[in-house]
Amino acid sequence: MLDIGFPELLLIILVSLIVIGPERLPELIKSFSRIYRYIKEYINKTKTEIEKNIGMDSIRQDLHNEKKMKDFKDQESLQDSKK
Repeated sequence: MLDIGFPELLLIILVSLIVIGPERLPELIKSFSRIYRYIKEYINKTKTEIEKNIGMDSIRQDLHNEKKMKDFKDQESLQDSKK
């Protein structure tokens, strides 16, 4: 989601240490992690609700069935060409 690597994380922590100070940094990290967790849960719930409302399960099933039919037809045409 955020694609933050280890070097970026170290830089963020270093800058935070300088700007905020070592006393308040653990408190700030806890607050940010709670906020991040809340936002992530909210996004996941919203995504699930949207998928449920648009019938995503049936769309996935239809796509899966179409792929299986295409594979079946491809195999069938290969067998016909061998004859």
